[in-house]
Amino acid sequence: MRSALNEVNMKRLTVLSIAAGVGFLSFGQTSQQNSWSYNIFLGGSNLLGDLGGSNTNGSFGVKDFDLKAVRPAIGIGNNYTIGRFSLGSNLTYTRLVGDDAFTALQGRNERNLRVRTDLIEMNLLGELRPFGNTPVLKRVYFTGGVGGIFYQPKAEYNDEWVKLRPLGTEGQNLDGGKTYSKISLVVPYGIGYKFPLGQTTTLNLDIGLRKTFTDYLDDISTVYADNAALLENDGALAAVLADRSSISKTEGSQRGNPEKKDSYFFVGLKFEKTIGKSTSSCYYDDVPMNNKRRIKRQQRKMFRR
Repeated sequence: MRSALNEVNMKRLTVLSIAAGVGFLSFGQTSQQNSWSYNIFLGGSNLLGDLGGSNTNGSFGVKDFDLKAVRPAIGIGNNYTIGRFSLGSNLTYTRLVGDDAFTALQGRNERNLRVRTDLIEMNLLGELRPFGNTPVLKRVYFTGGVGGIFYQPKAEYNDEWVKLRPLGTEGQNLDGGKTYSKISLVVPYGIGYKFPLGQTTTLNLDIGLRKTFTDYLDDISTVYADNAALLENDGALAAVLADRSSISKTEGSQRGNPEKKDSYFFVGLKFEKTIGKSTSSCYYDDVPMNNKRRIKRQQRKMFRR
């Protein structure tokens, strides 16, 4: 029931986000004093979940950053700018990775689970540049918004990557139950810095964290199920992929941490270009017209010397 409600809420949010974004951008096209732009993102992602991570016990969250688990991320988006504020929509794809072999923490390492998760994120993201009068800080921006993700955890078995969700590796399919949803809400937020490349382009250093409302980005959340019941109900593949430790785990023993939802983050460069304007892509880099004329006169005098 909870999974079905999440899917309904997710669909409603997606429709609302698209409608709001389209309406906002449509308004921007009719406005003369503001502008809109497109962007291309290239960077990396890292999963902050139950698998792998640091060598410190209980270090969930950003402290669980694992350099070995970084994978490429790519995205596209657009923004409508009003002064120091922008609102836009973005579509990003990445492949999250978690592997207990990446950590020396005994409990995780002995669990011996590994997953890769193909993830697509769509969001509606606001961008605020609060330091408009400060020379150095005026290019700093903060982001926040709402979005949704589609994710598909997989595990490798006999040189093939198998979808884990249908198998119910924690016993979700037992007794007529239902496994977790393929979609989830996500709250994106972050910080960045804009480096002007020209009058209409910037290169942004962008750091974005993602709070999700699922604990199954890595297919792991609670406890081990009865492996014999999994074998009978879901087949040999489910039983094998549920427990890959060197010592078979008993039913009810700890497999993940349900008190901590999974999260992930992006770090990368975003190329942004303003559309339909000859002025700077960053409002805070615009120079008043009188100053521009004075600068041009000074430049001409320099060349005459």
